[in-house]
Amino acid sequence: MTRLKKNLLTGVMESISQQRAALFIFSCLVNMLLLVTAIYMLQVYDRVLSSGSLATLAWLTVIALIAVVAYGLLEQARRLILSRTASYIESELNAPTLRGAMDLNREGKVPPASVRDVADLRNYFRSDAALSFLDAPWSVIFLAFIWLLHPILGLIATLGAITLFAATLLNDVLTRARQREAAGAVHAANETAVRLVDAGETISTLGMAPAIFSRWREQQNRAHAEQQELGEKTTTILSLTRSLRMGLQIAVLGMGAYLVLGAEITAGAMIAASIITGRALAPIDRLTSSWNRFVLARSAKKKLKALFEEVAKTPDRLQLPRPKGILSVENINFIAPGTSKPILHSIDFSLERPGTCCAVIGPSGAGKSTLCRMLVGMWKPSGGQVRLDGADVFTWDPDRLGPYIGYLPQTVELFPGTIAENIARFGDADSEAIIGAARLAGVHEMILKQPDGYETQVGFAGDRLSLGQRQRIGLARAVYGMPSFVVLDEPNSNLDSAGDAALLSTLSALTENGTTTVIVSHRAEVLKGASKVLALRDGTIGSFGDRDEVLKPVTSAKKTSPQTAIPRQKITLGSKTK
Repeated sequence: MTRLKKNLLTGVMESISQQRAALFIFSCLVNMLLLVTAIYMLQVYDRVLSSGSLATLAWLTVIALIAVVAYGLLEQARRLILSRTASYIESELNAPTLRGAMDLNREGKVPPASVRDVADLRNYFRSDAALSFLDAPWSVIFLAFIWLLHPILGLIATLGAITLFAATLLNDVLTRARQREAAGAVHAANETAVRLVDAGETISTLGMAPAIFSRWREQQNRAHAEQQELGEKTTTILSLTRSLRMGLQIAVLGMGAYLVLGAEITAGAMIAASIITGRALAPIDRLTSSWNRFVLARSAKKKLKALFEEVAKTPDRLQLPRPKGILSVENINFIAPGTSKPILHSIDFSLERPGTCCAVIGPSGAGKSTLCRMLVGMWKPSGGQVRLDGADVFTWDPDRLGPYIGYLPQTVELFPGTIAENIARFGDADSEAIIGAARLAGVHEMILKQPDGYETQVGFAGDRLSLGQRQRIGLARAVYGMPSFVVLDEPNSNLDSAGDAALLSTLSALTENGTTTVIVSHRAEVLKGASKVLALRDGTIGSFGDRDEVLKPVTSAKKTSPQTAIPRQKITLGSKTK
C-alpha cells in the first residue's frame, strides 16, 4: 500500500506554534515592564517631590531596578526562542527543500521554492520583525493608558499611531511588487558572477574579460539601481515617521504642560504620558522598517507550502529487490519544457539478458544524452516508460535505486571532498570497495600519484585533476559497488589510448559480472566491447540489433566506396597564403 506524505512545512510550523504560548506570556510581561519607567516618573513627581520622603524614593528605585532586571531576562528569553526557532526552520527545511526542488526538476516542473525562501523565512524570526508583530497589539493598551491620563492626550497619541500605521501600509503598496522584482534581478546578477568565475580560464584566454564584465556590470547596476531607488523610498518614509514620532512626543508633552497649568493633570502624568506615547509608537515604527522582511517571509511560506504540497503527492514506494539488469524501453518520447518539437520519438528496444553491453551511436543532436538521462530516471519521459526488471525507473525511489545504478555524464562533476569520498558516493567508506572500483576503472595507479592519494581533496571543478583524470574517477564512481545497470555517456571523450584500453577492460569486467551496460561513444574502438548497437538518427531509432549486424552496412560501404584524394588547397589567412 502507498500513503501520501504529510506536508513537511505544516509539521514544522505546528512545532513552531508550540512556542507561541511562551512567546505570548513573555511579550505580555516585557511590555508591562516597559511601563516601569513611566510609573516610576509618575510616582517620583507626584509622591516623592511633594512629600520629600527619601524612604519612598529608595523603595521606588529598588522596585524599579528589580523590574528592569526582570525585563532584561524576559527580553533575552523571547529573543532566544525566536533565534532557536530560526535555526530549527533552517535545519528542518533546507535539505528537504533542496531535495524537493531537485525531484520536481526531474519531472520537468519548475520548483516553486528554493533554499532562498527558507532563508527569508528564517530571517523573519531572527530579526526584529517577529518582535514587532508581538509588540504591536500592546500599542493599543498603551494608548488606552494615555486616554486614562487625559482624553486630549489620548486623542493626540491615537491620531499619531494611525498616521504611522498608514505610512507602513503606504510603503508596502509602493514597494512590494518592485521589491520582489529587484531581489530577483540582484540574485540573477550574483548567479552570473559565480558562473563567470567558473569560466574564468576561457574568458581570460580569449580576451573576453572587458566585454563580459562590462555586460555584467550593466546587469548589476540596473538591479542595484532599482534596489537603491526602493531603499530611498523606504528610508524617506522611515525618516518622516520617526520625525513624526518625535513631534508627537513633543506635542503630548506640550499639551500635558498646558493641562498641568490648568490643573487638569499632575506633572507626573505629563511626563508619563510623553514616555508612554513613545512606547506606544515604537512597535508601529519598527513595523515600518521591518515590513519588507514580513512580506518576504509571507511569500516564502506560500512558495514552500506549494513545494511541499507537490512533494507530498508522491506516495511512499515499496522497497524493491536488487535488479538483475533487464532493461525495457517502451515507446518513450521526450519534449523539452517550453518546446513543441520532440527530442526523442518512439524509442522502443530492450536488453533482456543481464550483462549485455549496448553501444548507442549517432550524430550530434540525435538525442543520445537525453536517452541516457531517461534510462537512469534523471528525466521523466513525456510518454512511454523505461523499466528495469519490470519497474519504472522514474517512479523507483532514487535513494534505493541509486546504489544499483552507475551513471557517468558527459560533464563529470566531482564534489567537495576526497577522491575516495567521491568514488564512494559520499556513503559509508568501504576501502576494499573503493579500491576495487578504482582498479576496475583502471585509475588506481593514477590516484596513488596524487599528492595525498585517495585522500586528495577535490572540488566542483576537480582542482588539480585534468579532464581525463576527472572522467576516469567518475567512471570509478559509476562502477562503485558493482551496480546492476551502468550508463556511460561519452566516457572516453577526454581519454588517451591508455584510457581507451582501460575502458574496454572495464566494459569486459562489467559484462562478466552480469552488469547491463549502455555506452555512448563516437569512437569505433569502444564498439569492440559491445554486443548490441543502437543507432539514433534525429531522435528516432535508425537501427538496433547485434553489433556486427548493425555495423555491417557501414563496413560494406567503406570497403566498396572509392578512395578520393583531397587536393591540397591554398588557405588564405588575411593577406598571407599557405
